[in-house]
Amino acid sequence: MISYEPLRGTKDYFGKEAYEIEYIINSFIEVAEKAGYTEAITPLIEQFELFSLKGGEELRKTMYVFMDKGGREVALRPEITPSIVRLYLNSLQHFPKPMRLYYYGPVYRYDEPQYGRFREFRQAGVEMLGDDSILGDIDIIQLLLEFYKKINLTNIRIKINNIGIYRKIFKYIGVNDEEQEHILHLIDKGKVDDALYSIRADSKILEYIRLILNYNDVDINNVANVYNEVEGIKIPGLQEEFDRLKDLASIMNKMNVNYTINLGFVRGLAYYTGIIFEVEKPNLPFSIAGGGRYDSLVELYGGPYTPAIGFAIGIERTLAALTDKNIKSDINKIVIIFLDRDVIPYGLNIVEELRENNFYVTINTKDISLTKLIPFYAEQGYKYLLIIGKKEQENGSVTIKDLGGKAQQVIERRELINFLKLTLS
Repeated sequence: MISYEPLRGTKDYFGKEAYEIEYIINSFIEVAEKAGYTEAITPLIEQFELFSLKGGEELRKTMYVFMDKGGREVALRPEITPSIVRLYLNSLQHFPKPMRLYYYGPVYRYDEPQYGRFREFRQAGVEMLGDDSILGDIDIIQLLLEFYKKINLTNIRIKINNIGIYRKIFKYIGVNDEEQEHILHLIDKGKVDDALYSIRADSKILEYIRLILNYNDVDINNVANVYNEVEGIKIPGLQEEFDRLKDLASIMNKMNVNYTINLGFVRGLAYYTGIIFEVEKPNLPFSIAGGGRYDSLVELYGGPYTPAIGFAIGIERTLAALTDKNIKSDINKIVIIFLDRDVIPYGLNIVEELRENNFYVTINTKDISLTKLIPFYAEQGYKYLLIIGKKEQENGSVTIKDLGGKAQQVIERRELINFLKLTLS
């Protein structure tokens, strides 16, 4: 027999694992739609330039990039936000603002596989386009918290910062966008000395940047004070960036959110311009969700100025954070057994009626004795076994066997739906 394994960094999901994936996605959809977000579905494959335009050629090393049969350079999407922005520019600009969209699906990154990092994995996220208010920041973070509350993952912390602080400093000393991304990439990788070495500025500015980077777990009351730590530096717009972070933290305080301000925290994606955040869980070596404000991305793609903010959750990483939980299926499966070929039409009518009433019904096709079928289905977690024979057909009834308690009784067909609703509720 020829054996093919999944490609390195990818994984098959079946049964319980597949159910858990769907549980996370369905929970996310419910929360997003209740918050007024509309689903957007975009292709898995895009033009490589859609991602490289802001991320640069460095992205090529961590992406699946290839030439298609038409000679176009294309890529499997490493994230979904750029695709959402493309969709917005092509089709949604005429809608009222802000435009609220949600999405989910697989993404691909050619990283070295390790715990919590796959080459194919799933994301779910939201984007709010056309709003630059702090209430928009809060709306996004609140939605994220509601999702984790829904799946009973409450032992989490949100790490926040404002990357606009660094953008304002870099602009003041004349660092162009490409250089900014390189510097922020180095900081994100923990290479602060290399990042500072690459900045051409006087020692006072470098001292100030290093000082800010060392402010981790900052108390809210100290955020605004950081601005005045070094005398003689008055950078246009910088005070407003610190104030934005302080205002956000103040609201989160009043919401009793478990958060931390980390001024040395920058996210790896190149398009962030303002508030950024990540969700952490104790004892996990990676974040399970993250996002931020990207007010210039629509303009970069040729559109009008459109402030935007969003987040993405890692489905597999969120499941890793839920390992101490028990995601229970609320599906009570029923199997129906026909004892005679003549009763099949009668039995199929019952199957149709049950499924129309949202019951999960499997038709038995195995030609073995009833005494063997009972343990066979009990071991697979079926709740009830329905038996249909000639006697049941003649009497308009069903014999129902509880595979957990082993009790068995005859139920009139017209009472079957009510009986199952009561016993399975």
